Amino acid sequence: MPKQVIKTSYRPKYHFSEGIKTEQFIFVAGTIGAENPATGEAVKGIEAQTRQALDIIKETLENGGSSLEDVVNTTVYLPNPDDFIKMNEVYKGYFPKDPPARATVSCRLLRPEWLVEIQAIADCSSAKKR
Repeated sequence: MPKQVIKTSYRPKYHFSEGIKTEQFIFVAGTIGAENPATGEAVKGIEAQTRQALDIIKETLENGGSSLEDVVNTTVYLPNPDDFIKMNEVYKGYFPKDPPARATVSCRLLRPEWLVEIQAIADCSSAKKR
């Protein structure tokens, strides 16, 4: 199976694919939640941006025939390490059972209004079994 580009209602302003599906995996690009894709309005606060980013990831996976249940690994980028607890509370709601392996990195993001960026890898082989 050649790689397949996955698109969502969120159209990135920059040059990258939101997701790439291979025979075994879906790789979801680093996803920010600083803007509501439906309205274009700014999303403020770490909890709201975490929810928005994970909703976009969820849509990307579903458009590729997968789901959050199939995520095996995530990387979370946080400019402010003090936001970890609030981000983690929201994150737990999206992965309530058997959460994926995760790395959380404190780093500067490209824009100061970006409070979190999340990327994910999902195993497509488990989606085929359902």
